[in-house]
Amino acid sequence: MTSSQPAALGRYLARHGFAPSPADPAWLDLDTGHQVIRVVHQPGETTYLYCLDPRRGCLYEARFSPGTPDAVITAAIGAALTPPGPARPGPARPRAGRAREGKREPR
Repeated sequence: MTSSQPAALGRYLARHGFAPSPADPAWLDLDTGHQVIRVVHQPGETTYLYCLDPRRGCLYEARFSPGTPDAVITAAIGAALTPPGPARPGPARPRAGRAREGKREPR
């Protein structure tokens, strides 16, 4: 299934609560409570995915060329719809400092 088959992507977006913009039927928006997900889709053209924060503006944009499989586009939309989780600590990093050369002598 590719994005050249707009009905499948359109059905996916409708099932997930996206609504067309009155100003432009190619813009489909969903307010998740923490951001607005906007998909701009015209059959045969580049599909855009925007994640918009009301206070910070555009968080990120993804572009999918014509012919990108719908599964790829819907996976990206699904990831965008997943609420941000708590910050996870990263891997432990060594402390900054000078490296010691040689062995320490016992006292």
